[in-house]
Amino acid sequence: MGVVVDWTDAEKKIIRYEFPGQWTWDDLYAAMSQVNEMMATVPYNVYVVISFERSKGIPPGALTHLRIGTLKAAPNWGGGVFIGISTLLTALLHTFTLINKKLGDRYAIAKDDDEAMAIIRKWREKESPIST
Repeated sequence: MGVVVDWTDAEKKIIRYEFPGQWTWDDLYAAMSQVNEMMATVPYNVYVVISFERSKGIPPGALTHLRIGTLKAAPNWGGGVFIGISTLLTALLHTFTLINKKLGDRYAIAKDDDEAMAIIRKWREKESPIST
C-alpha cells in the first residue's frame, strides 16, 4: 500500500505519515518527496507525526535510511514525532540520536497522538516568532 501523507490541520503546520501494512524504502522516499513539496508551499516550520501504528514492520537498514531521510528533509522541517513504534525502532532511534546529536534533537517518541501534539507545541514555543 505504500506510505500515506497528508496535512493534519487547516493551517498546514503538521503533516502525518501513515505506514499501513507492508511498505518499502522507495515508498518512504516517494512520500518524503511529496512532503517536501507540501512544505514548500508554506513559509514557516512544519512538523511531522510519523505513525507506525498500522505498519507490519520495518525493512532492513533503518538507521541508514533515517539519516538519509533527515538530510533530505525540506529546509522548513521542524522535527518529527514517532508514534506506535516497536521496541527495535525505539532502540534504533535512540542509537541515531546518540550518533547524530544535532539531527537527533529533531526527533521524539510519543505514546499517542495527544502526546505527539504536546511535543510539537513545546517545539513551537521555542521557535522565533517569525517561524511560527
